[in-house]
Amino acid sequence: MSPLLALVRKECLLLLRDPHALAVLFIMPILFLVLMAAALSNYLRDQPPPLTLVLEVPQASAASRFFQDALLAQLPGSTLLPRSDDALPRIRLARDFSDTLLDIPHRGPMLSFPARADGQTRQRLRGALAIALAQTRLLAYLEDSGALPEQMSAEERWQLIRQRTQSEISEHQLLSSGELSGRANASQLSVPAWLIFGMFFVALPMAGGFQREQQSGTLLRFRAQGLSSGLLVLSKLLPYLAINLIQFGLLLAIGVLVLPLLGLSGLQLPGEPLAYLLLALCLSLAACSLGLLLAALARSGEQALLLAGGLNIILAAIGGIMVPKSVMPEAMSHLANISPMSWALDAFLTLLVGQGGPRDIAPDCARLLLFAILLGGSGLYLFRKRVQQTQWMTHY
Repeated sequence: MSPLLALVRKECLLLLRDPHALAVLFIMPILFLVLMAAALSNYLRDQPPPLTLVLEVPQASAASRFFQDALLAQLPGSTLLPRSDDALPRIRLARDFSDTLLDIPHRGPMLSFPARADGQTRQRLRGALAIALAQTRLLAYLEDSGALPEQMSAEERWQLIRQRTQSEISEHQLLSSGELSGRANASQLSVPAWLIFGMFFVALPMAGGFQREQQSGTLLRFRAQGLSSGLLVLSKLLPYLAINLIQFGLLLAIGVLVLPLLGLSGLQLPGEPLAYLLLALCLSLAACSLGLLLAALARSGEQALLLAGGLNIILAAIGGIMVPKSVMPEAMSHLANISPMSWALDAFLTLLVGQGGPRDIAPDCARLLLFAILLGGSGLYLFRKRVQQTQWMTHY
């Protein structure tokens, strides 16, 4: 067996015998993926959930009934209650609602929210109320001007108002516009985010394994056998590159196959397989190069744990992994661009949301490769110095 194969086999055996490392690399990102996809399923769903609210009508009329129908059309599946003692959003029409529709300035219905109503519900209900009220006032204007035949039924009047107030909007997604996280659903955001987070955690077992080899004297024995630093580095990179590629494929498969079984929106993988393979290789190289640098920098197992774990959490926090960049303040979203996790997530969203291909993700992949070259080169240089400085007294 060649020295390289023997060293790679040694790294694989050490990793397989370390349940904590396997848990960090596989179980942790899988749990995060499923939990966050479930937690964001309502907030990031393509179709907003139905609402339950109270519509108080002191004096019923044809205009109030039309307003109720128009409001329900803006809130599909929602329920309007005439009264309720529960803490629900409430819309109260004035007693003279029908008589004041054409007043200028117009005083609309009173809208109130319970304290626990979230911002998305408030904004959605304000928009629905404004549209329904505008449609009701348009109907009142057409009736007052004599533009509607008296024999026209209520359904025909509703269809006419809808035709007068609807427009076809052409929507295009420009990949160069950058931020796509605001358009992603729960699976499109959670699966790649926690996949990236889990892949960068290879830095933890890489750094920890190097420290154990140095403290146990294994690194010194390798040096005594004349094994080059480059060979030692390559033997450590290859197994973790393979681990990263397995993580990539496994977590994507969970997003595609397992999430629908849990009642969550499944992940679709549009585009060319070559684009996903290119992203997987660039992302793996970036994660492993960071692990190599941290392994060479850390001087103890405790330092390796703090450096690898702490840096990964910081990169994830500012890179849009834990909090989508679409909800970050502008200054924070600009800061996210320094994180390699942000580059990888942008490339993922370009493929999943923007329907892009290899050419579209090339800039982000180039950044990841440059990151890998710079950190990998620095890590190799420091690793060689550590190996050369290893003395018999380092065994303790």
